[in-house]
Amino acid sequence: METHEKIIVGILAIFTIILLESLILSITEHWDFFTAFYTAVVTISTVGYGDYTPKTFLGKLSVIIYIFAGVGAVAYTLSNVASFFIEGHFKRYFRLKRMRDRIKKLENHYIICGFGRLGRIVAYELEKNNIPYIVIDKDEEKLKEEIEKNPNFLCIHGDATQDEILEKAKIKKAKGLITVVGSDAENVFITLSAKKLNPNIFIVSKADAPSTLDKLIKAGADRAVCPYTVGGMEIARLAISPEIVEFIHSLVATKEDMEIRRFEVKNKELDGVSIKDSKIREKTGATILVVVKDGKYITNPPPELKLNVGDIIYAFGTCEQLDKLKKYLGE
Repeated sequence: METHEKIIVGILAIFTIILLESLILSITEHWDFFTAFYTAVVTISTVGYGDYTPKTFLGKLSVIIYIFAGVGAVAYTLSNVASFFIEGHFKRYFRLKRMRDRIKKLENHYIICGFGRLGRIVAYELEKNNIPYIVIDKDEEKLKEEIEKNPNFLCIHGDATQDEILEKAKIKKAKGLITVVGSDAENVFITLSAKKLNPNIFIVSKADAPSTLDKLIKAGADRAVCPYTVGGMEIARLAISPEIVEFIHSLVATKEDMEIRRFEVKNKELDGVSIKDSKIREKTGATILVVVKDGKYITNPPPELKLNVGDIIYAFGTCEQLDKLKKYLGE
């Protein structure tokens, strides 16, 4: 139980004891309830004016029991109040309250299920790109440690396989979900639950076993990744063609924030217009790498290729250039 919860329990116990003793005194001593209540408060506060004292045996016995119970409840509550301030619970309580307020306002964010080695890397990349996210993990100490280091960190302690936890993370307003928990079975279950709660959410899921990839796709994941397979392929590429891999990485990691993004042609003015006549390069500075027409991928498309509404374009450029392209394509 959290310290602030213990304080609430202690206060409720004190009031319950006072009201119970007031009721007993009003019955045994034939006092009106306010007089009995006044006497109970004066007694538990250890002031003891002595203007009202019990005369009956049952009244005196109840006061003896009441003093021990009341003083114990007060001592318990005051010790927790002191702990609340001395141990920094006061600061932590309001920090968590601010976090809950920020979570309530979340939308178009990403949910990261699992804050292990992969989850930390995913969170770091999203934060680096100023993309809002929230983490769900069952390890409370791990989350507390990150909260201490990062005041902007948003998290929920709980099991991501449970619908109520996903709902606390505002899954119905989320843009995407990334599940990288330790168990393939849990990743499949989280994917199923997430798709049920938000059919439009984009899900990327981790699989330890390659055989799980197909199950994740069937469960509703838009992309399924096996880190060991991807890592092995990357190591092989580095061993075979290190210069090419390093060149690609240098482009992605350049100070100009170069990116590859996917766009859909929605601008009707570009319907039937060739890439050359569209002057995309001149107007936006972005470079078209691939055009997808009717499910067919056209790499390094020729200038004469005509664009149509609904075509998918993969383009390369800086964030500013790609933002211009997005507007130009009508997205």
